[in-house]
Amino acid sequence: MPGYIWFMTLTAMSATIVFSALCAFSLLLLSEKSKQYQRQTTIAFAVATGATCVWIANREWDLGLPTALLASILAAEIAFFIFLIKSPSVLTLGVLLGPYLLIASGLVVWADAVSDAELVLPKIDGWLSAHIGAAILGYGFITLAAIASAAIIFRERALKRRTRGKLIGSLPAVLIAEWTEIGSLTAAEMLLGLAILCGIGAEYAASGTYFQLTHKSLLSIIAFVIIGLLLWLHLKMGIRGRLAARIGVSVYLLISLGYLGVKFIGEYILVSGN
Repeated sequence: MPGYIWFMTLTAMSATIVFSALCAFSLLLLSEKSKQYQRQTTIAFAVATGATCVWIANREWDLGLPTALLASILAAEIAFFIFLIKSPSVLTLGVLLGPYLLIASGLVVWADAVSDAELVLPKIDGWLSAHIGAAILGYGFITLAAIASAAIIFRERALKRRTRGKLIGSLPAVLIAEWTEIGSLTAAEMLLGLAILCGIGAEYAASGTYFQLTHKSLLSIIAFVIIGLLLWLHLKMGIRGRLAARIGVSVYLLISLGYLGVKFIGEYILVSGN
């Protein structure tokens, strides 16, 4: 019992730190820029990412929606850090990413509180672990691409209407957002391709068949094709701006429907209906 209490206390503490650090991160990005602005916001995000790791490490892993949500939060944080290392200008995307991660973290707490489903994690072999890892990290890059796409849409809409509020003024330049969007989608395409191949290997090892058509697999393949087509059009025809951004958001919605949406319907809608 003392071990269980310690386990729950550490989980609650890490979740609280995640919420606090993400709030600080979001508020700092909207505040007046000081000399320590970049350092303070980066530290706040690093604390949130570290606390997310502790939160994940101190929970029981299963196939449920709360675990999937928490894993997707960490994947988005990792993707953001990778691009932040490449270009500090990406930091201002946190104006949108911070609130998104706060909402997602709140959904984890809510889903944990109301879930009655017991979804035991199956035995994970090499193929399945590679499939899960690549798919989750790919979803993180798709999330970052969607955030960058939203920034492009907001920026271009503000330019068209000749309005400029505090939120719009805090967003990165369109060129930075487009660079992040295309870079994230490129990384996501490679990771999704790897996830699909490893998924085929895992399916063959488990059942002797190469592929089973499910909602998740169908939507993932559609998203993979759309991302590939968008990247090809960007390379060959220079497609960009709001059109590319809308496609980026659409890809995120597709993947979210196949990954988190299917879990939500199966664990909360259908279960409550029965």
